[in-house]
Amino acid sequence: MNRFVTFTPGVYSYRTMSAEKRGPATVKQVAAMAGVSPTVVSRVLHGKAAGIRVSEQTAIRVREAAKTLGYRRNALAGSLRDRKTMMLGVIHGVDDSRARFSGESRYFAALMDGIVDGAFEHGYSVTLCPKLQGQGIEDAMSDGRFDGLIWYRSTTLPEEKRIIQESTLPLVVIHDPAPAEGGNVAGVQCDNEQGIGIAIDHLLGLGHTKIGFAIESVYLVGEGVLRRDAFLAVAKRKGIPDPENQLVYFNSPSELVPTIKSKGLTAVICWNDATAATVLRTVQQNGLRVPEELSIIGFDSTIFCDTLTPPLTSVAQPLETMGMEAAKALVGLIENPVEKSFNIVLPCGLDIRGSTAKV
Repeated sequence: MNRFVTFTPGVYSYRTMSAEKRGPATVKQVAAMAGVSPTVVSRVLHGKAAGIRVSEQTAIRVREAAKTLGYRRNALAGSLRDRKTMMLGVIHGVDDSRARFSGESRYFAALMDGIVDGAFEHGYSVTLCPKLQGQGIEDAMSDGRFDGLIWYRSTTLPEEKRIIQESTLPLVVIHDPAPAEGGNVAGVQCDNEQGIGIAIDHLLGLGHTKIGFAIESVYLVGEGVLRRDAFLAVAKRKGIPDPENQLVYFNSPSELVPTIKSKGLTAVICWNDATAATVLRTVQQNGLRVPEELSIIGFDSTIFCDTLTPPLTSVAQPLETMGMEAAKALVGLIENPVEKSFNIVLPCGLDIRGSTAKV
């Protein structure tokens, strides 16, 4: 069974207990009580019919009549007239699991703050769904419930990439570039290579040359691959010897310390903060001191980094900005469709905390 969580911006509403007993009031009833036309009521309460002038005294009379009758604007009816639901869908998680707002890294909470703020700014609601209903995702994406979709999945699979490319619904993909072919699709991501680059520069400045890159094997898809490839490309440009041999793939935390020691690493860049926390706790439990014997850098840099001991140095991915830009881009695609996909790439920063030090 599918479950949904919906965030909705405030709507214009008047309601009284007596009105609840009578049933919902209509624009015509408000107009009759105020002694004006329904068009005037729409102008005062809904901002419609901009060409009609209404005196302040008449507007007060309309609002008082609406309050007395318990009038409540029917937002759904208005959206149906405009052929819009004013609803943005967000597909997220890995294998249909729901990302936790209270999860350790706080990554998803930061991203959603931006998405919700961007949607509310334009009067849209946001619905979270682990997957869409229907016989298949393709059917559900065009069943009329959403005006557009934000596709957030850190491990987008080949079949999902095909669905994205063939989508007829306005669509924004976070963390993956938009497909080169296909219109009315946008991609929003951080500059992974630039972010990895400033992490490597920081470690080189501290005297490290044996720098590794750590990632769980299950995440060797999507953005995990992008960051690994960015590490290899930047490390080669910076003259770091044999960077391929300094990749740390693991399926279990128990594999970390033997791998790090066998490679002689003095520093590790992790593909995200959650992985960095796993590395940090595991090496400490096995007697390695951080940062004295091993420097560790994460990627995301949410407030979670300050809860670790020592606090985690991390590449600052602009998560809230990415979420807001995704929502704004999607509203733009809904209101002004485009024939060619485009991408928004945002720069990263580096928040230096206590998990890195000189060799």
